[in-house]
Amino acid sequence: MNDLSRRVFLRYMAVLGLVAFSASPLLAKGTKAQYKYQDTPKDGLVCVDCMHFLPETNECRMVEGSIDPQGWCAAYYAKPKKK
Repeated sequence: MNDLSRRVFLRYMAVLGLVAFSASPLLAKGTKAQYKYQDTPKDGLVCVDCMHFLPETNECRMVEGSIDPQGWCAAYYAKPKKK
């Protein structure tokens, strides 16, 4: 009987984990304040050169709201250079 209740418990926990995981947004964005966003470049680094920047909509995958292509934030990560 002990094995059966352990199986039931583990199955219950697995289902509960899947429900919790599927209920949380995977692509939640942070605020401009959280990422220290500024509308000006920092040390020559600009959003347009960042892999998170979406130029067709002036949006960022990490930061909420409209993003200036010449801005900068702490989530900056340079696009990989093509060979």
